[in-house]
Amino acid sequence: MNTPILMTLNLRDDTILLGEGVLNALDRPRHVQLLLNKDEKMLLLRACAIEEQQALVVPEGGVSLCEISGRSLLRKIRKMVGWEDSKPRVCAGEYLPIAQAVRFSLADAQIIDAEPQ
Repeated sequence: MNTPILMTLNLRDDTILLGEGVLNALDRPRHVQLLLNKDEKMLLLRACAIEEQQALVVPEGGVSLCEISGRSLLRKIRKMVGWEDSKPRVCAGEYLPIAQAVRFSLADAQIIDAEPQ
């Protein structure tokens, strides 16, 4: 069964959540890099070595979710995309086999309506 490749941007908690589909697509890496393309409003996530610039550690084991703290990155994303609020958003990713990376269109992020009615 294929797990959706999803990333959640929680602007209220200043965290980025990488879902199991993202981790599986990247073959369960130990370290990842988050790269922004401001012109295209895209975020690229790729596995990397610890020695690479701004490498982030992914927990070992069979985790189904990886939480990354990212206050300054989320601030940049919010300004870049022009979001007026701090509602959490989810992005669907696309695996790019040639780059061995996952690409997320931040402009297509969907607001998660978690507010009780």
